[in-house]
Amino acid sequence: MVRRRALALISTFLAGTAAAQALDLAQIYQAARRHDMSYRESGASYREARTLAPAARSAFLPHISAQANSTYNDLTSRILGGTPGFTFPSGHFTFNSNGYGISVSEALLDIHALYAYQAAGRSVRAAAVRHALAKSELILAVCNRYFGFLLARDDLDLQRAEGRALHAEYARALRSFRLGRATITDANEARARYDAVRAEQVAAQNAVRLARARLERMTAGPAYGLWSLNLAAPLPRPRRGALSVYEAKARRENLVLQAARLEARVATAQARAAGAARYPTITAEAAYSYSRAGASEFGFGTVLHDKTIGIDLAVPIYQGGELSAQEARAAAAAFKARVAELRTAREVAFDVHEAFLNVRTGYRQIRALQAAEKAAQVALASERLGVRVGVRNNVDVLRAEQAYFRSRRNLARATYGYILSRLDLKAAVSHLTAGDIERVNARLLPPGGPAAQTGAGRAPGHGQRP
Repeated sequence: MVRRRALALISTFLAGTAAAQALDLAQIYQAARRHDMSYRESGASYREARTLAPAARSAFLPHISAQANSTYNDLTSRILGGTPGFTFPSGHFTFNSNGYGISVSEALLDIHALYAYQAAGRSVRAAAVRHALAKSELILAVCNRYFGFLLARDDLDLQRAEGRALHAEYARALRSFRLGRATITDANEARARYDAVRAEQVAAQNAVRLARARLERMTAGPAYGLWSLNLAAPLPRPRRGALSVYEAKARRENLVLQAARLEARVATAQARAAGAARYPTITAEAAYSYSRAGASEFGFGTVLHDKTIGIDLAVPIYQGGELSAQEARAAAAAFKARVAELRTAREVAFDVHEAFLNVRTGYRQIRALQAAEKAAQVALASERLGVRVGVRNNVDVLRAEQAYFRSRRNLARATYGYILSRLDLKAAVSHLTAGDIERVNARLLPPGGPAAQTGAGRAPGHGQRP
């Protein structure tokens, strides 16, 4: 009794430790945010784009510069000719000259800089949308890889359970043959089906390893003991609403379309800026300078104070065709961006349509597969009862068992697919957020939880009702 209690306590402790070390979807997502290179690259691109607006705004702010100089001069001069009655000194002079100054300029009219500033602001907004889109895509990728691993693991568990059931049927058929109650055909059929399932288990084990490797590549950490999906929990029904409602919402909120729209506007503003390079610019300038020289080539020194203020007008007349080439290139880029926006709008509409149909079809498919699983349970129980009363043989039981496990695998795949299709629909209509991760994470169960065996891990044994 004491030993049994000690073993129970040890088992409880180990189960609690495993559950504490297990990772759920939210933890996997946080690890992916820290280590996924695509998401981090998107963040770096956004930080880089944020520097465009201050650089473009600087064209409208005052430009102030200061300068100073100090020079040692060693000068030898000889004046040729001269004016009667006045002679310039000649000879060798050494002296210092120094000075300082400050200048201020500010653009009063610069159409080119105005359009460039508009393009920079739209570029920053487009980069922000692209960064939010990268976050949404990361959430969708994490969910796909997480559930891809769970599906592969559940499929392996179901195949193992099917293998155990077939092995039990094989042992039962072999005993019946030895007792003379059945033919060797039943035992051979059971052994053949069991060997086929064992071969499928090898492929399923490799699928689990690959799914785990894909998840670990995204998170740069181990992915063991992941929380399982509670397959017994009721699934959310599809939201009511016509397809046109989703399409209209996608035209307003889809991040891919918003980014393409902003990038088209950026290209249009850049084309306007290229055309405005032909316009004149007006700049206000003011300067002050002081200079002092101990001597000069004429022999005498100078002290100068210079104050200037004015307006500068610059009109580009001919730049060798450079302005025309830049304008043509910018116009072509703007047209390309508008075409890309139209293509993106069509792709988004198709993605919404596809995701909408997948959600509706997936829910109906799950309802049908649930009924098929119950029917397979009843059929398997009937076949086993038929064997006991002598109206069915072991081959009929084997077929019913494989049909039952096939229905369970199909139901598990459909359940995972339905949850992912709901995420696909929201991503196609708008975008995914951390709140979506939390809602999906609430449907998960820690390892060893009270309902952890409601999915693939539970399978009817030989002497049990399915």
